[in-house]
Amino acid sequence: MTGEHENTDGWRAPQHRDGMALVLSSGVSSAIGMLFWVLAARLFEQDTVGVNSAALSAVTLLASASHLNLGNAILRFVPVSDGRRALVAGCFAVGIGWGAVVGLGFGIGANLWAPDLVAAFGHPALIAFYLLSVPIWTVFVLQDSALTAIKRAPLVLVENIVFALLKIALLVVAAWLGLVFGIAVGTLAATFVLVLAVTTYLARALRRQPVPAPQAVQEVTARDLAGFVGVDYAGNVAWQAAVFGLPLIVIALTDAGGAAVYGVAWQVTYALYLVASGMGKSMVAHSAGGDSAAIVHARRGMDRKAITLVLPGALVVAGGSYLILSVFGSRYAETGALLLALLALSAIPNVVTNSALWEARVRRNRAVQFGLPAATSAAVITCTLVLIPAIGVTGAGWAWLGAQGVAAAVILLHRRRAQRLDEERKAAPIPPS
Repeated sequence: MTGEHENTDGWRAPQHRDGMALVLSSGVSSAIGMLFWVLAARLFEQDTVGVNSAALSAVTLLASASHLNLGNAILRFVPVSDGRRALVAGCFAVGIGWGAVVGLGFGIGANLWAPDLVAAFGHPALIAFYLLSVPIWTVFVLQDSALTAIKRAPLVLVENIVFALLKIALLVVAAWLGLVFGIAVGTLAATFVLVLAVTTYLARALRRQPVPAPQAVQEVTARDLAGFVGVDYAGNVAWQAAVFGLPLIVIALTDAGGAAVYGVAWQVTYALYLVASGMGKSMVAHSAGGDSAAIVHARRGMDRKAITLVLPGALVVAGGSYLILSVFGSRYAETGALLLALLALSAIPNVVTNSALWEARVRRNRAVQFGLPAATSAAVITCTLVLIPAIGVTGAGWAWLGAQGVAAAVILLHRRRAQRLDEERKAAPIPPS
């Protein structure tokens, strides 16, 4: 019994092994990414860092809207589909096409919603930047899901390390050339190189990938995909509005310096958020098609493993926030230490909210798929709009911690109630026939 328990719940279990590979990928790339922003802060003026950070955040937000959450559909359906190659290719094509439309629309209307970016880049250059960067970043996001779905999660680690190192190299070149917009353009160039390399590999790997066993195959129709993607996409757009749209709110309510402080603090915190996300992606890929008991078991395993990693990490970052930010410069540490501490602590309840969302994706529970991220995002944005004018950029940290804490408490109470009802049902006497 002990050996069986270790096989299903230990770190060597396929679900947790692949999840840990994704977590390591996020951790290593985030660490190198932090080095990237440290160098950016040292090589460029603070206002330049703030503008480029906001520009890249907008790219990520737009790409998140453009991929229509097809990455989660890839995770959910590729493991049980015998037409996985066509499924992945179709998802990539849709993401590229829609990404180009979204990027072009954002660039054309940037005078209305991003005048600071227009002033820094110039309108024609900004249009070209978003027209190219959004579809490229969309595929960059989708290809990680494809690698995970075909059980090649360790390659995501290799991909992200190469990407981060290439970004740093291009950053140094941009600083040497004195390019004000070099941070954003260098990131775009690095992304393009990795997209070419990984999509080439995927084309070969999917061609050689064996089809699932007959008993594991599920028919995946266009209606299945549309139903899953529609609600998941809506919830994800709401969530990404808080994650990647908040820098635009911060720069509007404060200034470029405030956006730089928030951007750096969020970059550090997001590494903690990505732990739960990585474990959740693996959970979906390994529990797709399982029964209710198997799904609950997989979700509980995800909770345990994610909190084991996030809790100590969040406490260390919160306690050492001033020292961490001092690496970027004294102005970052003096104005952002409390902000970083609050953001880091919000990653603890995020484990609960994140696992609830991934479980809903496996079960295709549309109410939770949309309602949970939408409610959390609305709370974060609303509280940020209220708190920043009153207490400064630290208000964004209180907004994240408060929203995540309330959502996690509601979820835990609901789980406890469901468990109690299940126990009562099992204990109830069976009526005589």
